[in-house]
Amino acid sequence: MSEYKVKGKLGQIQRRAAEKSFFKFTFMRARQKTDLLISYLMKKYISYSTRDKVEKNKIVFMHYNNVYECNPKYICDEIIRQGLNYDIVFVTTKKIMDSLPLPFPPEVRVVRRNSLEHFYEMATARVWIDNAVNFPWNYVPKKGNQIYINTWHGSMGLKKIDPDAVSDKHWRKCAETAGRITNFMISNSSFETMVYRTTYWKSKRVRVLEYGHPRNDVLFCSDEEKKAIKAKVCDFFDIEEDCNLILYAPTFRDARNLDCYDIDYNRILNAATKRFGGKWKIINRYHFKVANKLANVKAVRNNPDILQGNLYPDIQELMAACDMGITDYSSWICDFVLTGRPGFIYANDLKSYDKERGFYYPLDSTPFPIAENNDQMEANILAFDDKKYADDVKQFLADRGSREDGKAAARVVGLIKKYMTESK
Repeated sequence: MSEYKVKGKLGQIQRRAAEKSFFKFTFMRARQKTDLLISYLMKKYISYSTRDKVEKNKIVFMHYNNVYECNPKYICDEIIRQGLNYDIVFVTTKKIMDSLPLPFPPEVRVVRRNSLEHFYEMATARVWIDNAVNFPWNYVPKKGNQIYINTWHGSMGLKKIDPDAVSDKHWRKCAETAGRITNFMISNSSFETMVYRTTYWKSKRVRVLEYGHPRNDVLFCSDEEKKAIKAKVCDFFDIEEDCNLILYAPTFRDARNLDCYDIDYNRILNAATKRFGGKWKIINRYHFKVANKLANVKAVRNNPDILQGNLYPDIQELMAACDMGITDYSSWICDFVLTGRPGFIYANDLKSYDKERGFYYPLDSTPFPIAENNDQMEANILAFDDKKYADDVKQFLADRGSREDGKAAARVVGLIKKYMTESK
């Protein structure tokens, strides 16, 4: 075997740099494994040492992005609205904890994720509330007298979450753990129940309750409440309240491809004005996994008619305030459909995404006009048929077995009350 020889000063520099990188990588991997072992042993110890210390009035919430949003937020809000005297704990990040004002209600205690406090609160809480696989991700062994309620964050589609469709091995492992330890899954439709039962929550020990999703209650609020939400959103973005709003919120790609985000904002705005009249602005909200990478896109940053939707803390309020919705494959559009307002799909990688991730049903079975390029997108807006869309929405909700009626949060809190004891 011939020996590789490094020639010249540059070659020696490159070799030393390679050796340094290799040793740094080896050290970091060893440190990571050590940290994981210490964390595992620490969580096992905390679970054992608190085996008789489950507090019957404590409830811990987790959100996959560590924020006060989605179903956990609306369940927590309902607990506070009912004046229930629970010890409410939310798990978040140090960065969010250091922000002022703290983006949580004053009735909520917050702890830092992956801290001793986090593990202790999990080990001693009577109820866990999750909207993904957060508790298995930071797993402290669940006790027999603890209740794990998972609300999920999806809806009536679109992309698959089957083990074969998800490339992240750790996520799949956590989902499998969730399937073993979950007590209740909250569903908003017979379709979503089918998804649960055919993926990770097959066990008969897991009860699926078709309560609707608490986060969607806001989409059933009164006209007066909707007007107040619209005013709140417009005030946040410092725009006039008579401005029509479009929510554009695409999902991410497992391959981290960014070529899919090529929507022509100006053509969208012009088409909306021609078809519906009035002034329009776009609230641009990227998925958190790609938001930082796309933060400096010139077409977005330098256009006063495009608003930075990632800065707004609640996408459900944006849905309630917006007059039109556009996505590619994100399931929020299946929440937005409950408003009856125009929804569209723009996806320039439809075939490749279907092959990579897959859909539970053909996209053309949804009410949303589909475009694979900007010409089609413009044409779909200009040709939008209100009556056909309304009929298609009604059929879509019936086909998916929707249970949404604006009372989901009260139902979930009613479930929680069966297992909790208020502090005196």
